[in-house]
Amino acid sequence: MITRVLAAALILGAVATASGADVQVDAYRRAAAAGAFGTVAGHAWEERRRPAGVEQPLTGTVVTLVPHSPALRARLEEIRTRSRDSMNAYRGSARVMRLAREAYEKELWEAGAADLVRTSVVDGSGDFKIEDLPAGAWLLIATRSVFVDKASPRVTERERGTYAPALRLTGFSTVSVWLRELTVSTGLIQVELMDRNPWFTGIEEERTLDASP
Repeated sequence: MITRVLAAALILGAVATASGADVQVDAYRRAAAAGAFGTVAGHAWEERRRPAGVEQPLTGTVVTLVPHSPALRARLEEIRTRSRDSMNAYRGSARVMRLAREAYEKELWEAGAADLVRTSVVDGSGDFKIEDLPAGAWLLIATRSVFVDKASPRVTERERGTYAPALRLTGFSTVSVWLRELTVSTGLIQVELMDRNPWFTGIEEERTLDASP
């Protein structure tokens, strides 16, 4: 019960703090009207483990660029710091961080600025590129999730007849997050992401209601 209460409090805090976008969208509109656009491109890879090894691309890493928000940045920093407080905080931090980002993106959509939420996916060569970004301050949030299938035991027939159905662990994702503050101007910004230098690492558990025999 305490774990669920803590998780709920963290989630509500993430959504509440991330809401009320503190970004001035007009500045990006003015830059676009003036034809001031830039490009963010980069490479994401897994560092080779042996001298004779080969660097592997972090294929599938999702790279998102949103207008810079001091409130969102502060909230993400808070979540990362609090993730070290306890095992429960650590287990919920990746999900809370994702919810905070999604809440901010929703604010932008509702403000009619959906075009300022820009996303790319790292390809098989480890590359990504986001073009036509209005000049200004941006926040880059890159996320890589790798699912680990580690299901907990199913409840027994006797337990099912005694207790209400409960959530059962079906596995979890190891989550790596890279965070960068960028100032885009006309031209190209290069970003390098490596598996050895993520800004945050955590897990996001997957659970399902265990109601089947």
